[in-house]
Amino acid sequence: MEKKILFAVDGSEKGFKALSIVGDLVKDQSDVRLILFHCVQQLAGLSPGEVCTDVDESCKLPYATQEKVGNAVLDEAKRHLFATGFPKERVETKLKINSTDPAGDILAEANEANIETIAVGRRGRSQLETLLIGSVSGKVAQYAQHRTVWVVDTPVHASRKVMIAMEGASDADELTRYTSEFVASNPNLKFTFVHLMPPVPPTFWDDGHILGSAEQKDRESRIEKWRREWKERVDGLMAQARNKLVSKGVSESNIETFILPTKQGVARDLLNEIDEHEFQMVLMGKKSLRERKPFLMGSHANKILQNIKGAILCLVDN
Repeated sequence: MEKKILFAVDGSEKGFKALSIVGDLVKDQSDVRLILFHCVQQLAGLSPGEVCTDVDESCKLPYATQEKVGNAVLDEAKRHLFATGFPKERVETKLKINSTDPAGDILAEANEANIETIAVGRRGRSQLETLLIGSVSGKVAQYAQHRTVWVVDTPVHASRKVMIAMEGASDADELTRYTSEFVASNPNLKFTFVHLMPPVPPTFWDDGHILGSAEQKDRESRIEKWRREWKERVDGLMAQARNKLVSKGVSESNIETFILPTKQGVARDLLNEIDEHEFQMVLMGKKSLRERKPFLMGSHANKILQNIKGAILCLVDN
């Protein structure tokens, strides 16, 4: 089954580098096809401080000019991509003219073409811009539904190591499915499943008085039982995930599993693990609101999105 990645080309140098990184990563996966998609923004023709309305035709760039500019960007993108050794026969290009909302156009194209994976490069941003998630990459990551979004933060570690961050049973199945179907066919990758155990829940905290020796022993016994049952449940999920990858041809020696205690917080601890072990790719579930609104600003996935460096963050939405 052929798998397609819609790569949003923005014409920036960082965007071209991000494309080269993705191309080099998937070039040996014969079932992966890249669609290079570029939006020519109508507002590019305005000077700073100018305002253009829908009815003001004088502001608009001529169609022929937009097409010329857009094709030049796509040609340069192909040049970078082919330099990685990515096969020319597995590349398509598509141009969107008169774009006023690139993020919306990218999502619309993925929906219309039924493409499961969208890849976007991340430009350098200030801390304030990072928090506001105002960039095209941030908007695509926030609003994509039933899609997996790759956000490429260049330069990327060249370790060929992939972290699958399992938060719990709710995202384990979808993460395993996506990894096994879309990533496991890359013969050069090593996979690490990571789960951070949450702190001891409030039900086991001291309840306002000094515990006697018998109470303390009973409390410790119940906490240990909670930890044991939690670990057994996660071990089972990871065993299923490991077996799925092995069934797709991944060597047992290229799969590791870790259940780690939470120290500073789930997001901060994951970021520390990513930096310390130089993971090239990180897959994690994207928690969304029940009404299918964008995922919560305080979620672990969003904190990772804001702060990850030197990796490809793959946000998987079921």
